[in-house]
Amino acid sequence: MTLPSSLTEFEGSWSLSRTINDARAGQVVQAEGHAVLRPSEDGLIYDEEVTLRVPGQAEMTGTRRYLWRDAGERVSVHFEDGRFFHRLKLGHSRSNDHHDCPPDSYDAVYDFSAWPIWSVHWTVNGPRKAYEMKTEYRPR
Repeated sequence: MTLPSSLTEFEGSWSLSRTINDARAGQVVQAEGHAVLRPSEDGLIYDEEVTLRVPGQAEMTGTRRYLWRDAGERVSVHFEDGRFFHRLKLGHSRSNDHHDCPPDSYDAVYDFSAWPIWSVHWTVNGPRKAYEMKTEYRPR
């Protein structure tokens, strides 16, 4: 089994497919798009653009940017403004992490077992949030 062992292995363009199962809203939201990870001074810049399909609404475009930083056997993921978000461990088929954003809680499970196809599954809970979001990435 081949597994990613360095940050540079994520560099490039990825197609992505996302499903958000929102228990509070009682609906499933779909998104399709792409992510590009390009070099920066201290790692990679993750830029995402998706078309979001929310039941009963017109399609929307969404964008997101994260900063992926080399942390040895881990990747340290930061928000665009530099605040720490979470980490993922390299060289393993799965990597879990937790992010507290009171009053909300975010749990991530990365799956690299089919590398270079990979996924991340978020479970999010809080007073006004209860959803699971799974995103699958494939090389473009």
